[in-house]
Amino acid sequence: MAARVWLIGESNPYQSEPAPEYDLFPSPPQSAGARLCKILGYEPDTEYLRTFKRRNLIYSQRWSAKRAREAAKDLLAEAGDRDALVLLGAKVATAFGLGFVPLGTVSFSRDPRPSVPALMIPHPSGLCLLWGEPGMRERVREAVAKLVRERSVGA
Repeated sequence: MAARVWLIGESNPYQSEPAPEYDLFPSPPQSAGARLCKILGYEPDTEYLRTFKRRNLIYSQRWSAKRAREAAKDLLAEAGDRDALVLLGAKVATAFGLGFVPLGTVSFSRDPRPSVPALMIPHPSGLCLLWGEPGMRERVREAVAKLVRERSVGA
């Protein structure tokens, strides 16, 4: 199987049942998926859809830290041996047992399988003030593009 870069979000409050094909979908224009698609520079959005595996941790109107932790554990087991993760925001980082550090990187050990690299970026909700920091969008775009390039080599 080809290596993938996973975009991992929190939840979609309008989605009560799992439908991963709509997780972080780049429509409607005010959605987190549409904002992320634009931040990452994917136009048309078909390239965004083709490039990334997209997943929300939970499907509920209310955030559940316990269910998010369980989903994070399951996702790490599901990720392929050459995959990488992009964790969107502090809630997602916490679900993976991390303190959120913008543009921080980590590698999740999965003995005996290869570890999974991960990059933390601000959540694209439209409410996150970190996107207002000078150069943040460009630094995130480059860091995610680097992950994509690394996964593409030898694929």
